[in-house]
Amino acid sequence: AAGTVVAGAAGLIAWQQGLFGRRRAAAGNSVAVLPFVNLSGDEKQAYFSDGLSEELRATLARSSRLQVMAQASTATFRDRKDDAVTIAEKLGVAHLLDGSVRRSGNVVRIAADLIDGQTGFSRWSQTFDRAMDDIFAVQSEIANTVANALVAQVSADGEPGGALAAAGGTNSVTAYDAYLRGRALYGLGADEATERAALAQFDAAIAADPDYAAAHAMRARSLTTIANQYGAVGQLAALYDAAIASAERAIAIAPELAEAHSTLGFTLFQGRLDARAAREPFERSREMGAGEATVMARYAQYSARTGQRGEATQAMQRALLLDPLNPLIHRAAGSIEYAARNYADSIPPLRKALQMNPRMSRANAAIGDALLMLGRLDDARAAYAAEPVEDFRLAGEAIVEHRLGHAGQARAAMAKLVADHGDRVLYQQAQVLAQWGELGASIERLQRALVVGDSGLVYTRNDPLLDPLRGDPRFLELLNSLGFD
Repeated sequence: AAGTVVAGAAGLIAWQQGLFGRRRAAAGNSVAVLPFVNLSGDEKQAYFSDGLSEELRATLARSSRLQVMAQASTATFRDRKDDAVTIAEKLGVAHLLDGSVRRSGNVVRIAADLIDGQTGFSRWSQTFDRAMDDIFAVQSEIANTVANALVAQVSADGEPGGALAAAGGTNSVTAYDAYLRGRALYGLGADEATERAALAQFDAAIAADPDYAAAHAMRARSLTTIANQYGAVGQLAALYDAAIASAERAIAIAPELAEAHSTLGFTLFQGRLDARAAREPFERSREMGAGEATVMARYAQYSARTGQRGEATQAMQRALLLDPLNPLIHRAAGSIEYAARNYADSIPPLRKALQMNPRMSRANAAIGDALLMLGRLDDARAAYAAEPVEDFRLAGEAIVEHRLGHAGQARAAMAKLVADHGDRVLYQQAQVLAQWGELGASIERLQRALVVGDSGLVYTRNDPLLDPLRGDPRFLELLNSLGFD
């Protein structure tokens, strides 16, 4: 076990030094499913072609014998500006599955093409003309044919029903359509109205098919997102309870659905603030979701926050391999290094995330935290100033200005943080007060944060900004109440 941990850590260090960025031979069982082109003549139908390609990707990813690139990375090639060989090289895969969808009324034509990433030539292609009622059979047929071409089987018996059960799917076209619409809205992450519109679509999918496990899992994710980003203090408990109930329902219907276990673990950890209860579903998600980058990234972050450094490193390596062009994955990699107090090593992946998405939230603040810990105060100040999320920016400014001896500016930033965000940011207030040396007030804010359910508390165990509190018995009691061993 110790050898595995050391090897995992060495692998992540190699990635940080850029070794993983160099061209390497793609594994023969690796494949990327590109977003299928919408040929329906109606831009509003794009959700269906996108959803179908993602369902195919998810079906293939459930095979332990295939290495399937995550959706976020493949989506960067939606416009097909590069040729197939270039796309395969950039993604690091041996094969591409490309295709198009033309939907007219109740009839859908799906063209699929499996391309050799080294030559750019087609290995297999087929066109399917089906009624919408047959969409699930077509989806399974394409996935199984591609898997066979890569010398693997998606499901144990090779039948569509096996893949459907593993996916927690449905036989209702109405439910499936609502589910795809909901996922398209959820993927936008635009604002509260969009998130609630996505939730309404998942509710519609469940109304059409109450046993649609994937829809229950997505409903749980949607509720958790609404709680995390938009929930008022008094609404959080009800939102998290509803999310947990939906995730548990998904697991009851489809016990092998890794996304449901991952969502349950995430909500128990960040919503219920119960690290102990979250461990079992997170471990189950790791066992069943090795082909899903987001599942691996969530597990990695949970492991980092609970002190499981080796597990965090290995899971993050897997997530980076499956989704190398996703800025969220790189931001998560940075957070794992910061949690391990490898401050200098946390900065490159965070900068990589910002390179991919200059408007990404919390990345600049995370760089500021690392620079603060390294004693580079002027650089930390600049990083905080670039943070688009106000509460993270103000908390960072209140700390760094105090370190620089600018008491007035520090107090002004703290006053604005409290005035603008109140009890929603009790955890950040505690960080500031701990760094100011006002330890009693910091403990009091953390205790209040526990009462209102502030999800920031998941960082408590290894947050260096709270180090001044670690000898206080009240702080140790808080850690125990959060389930940190």
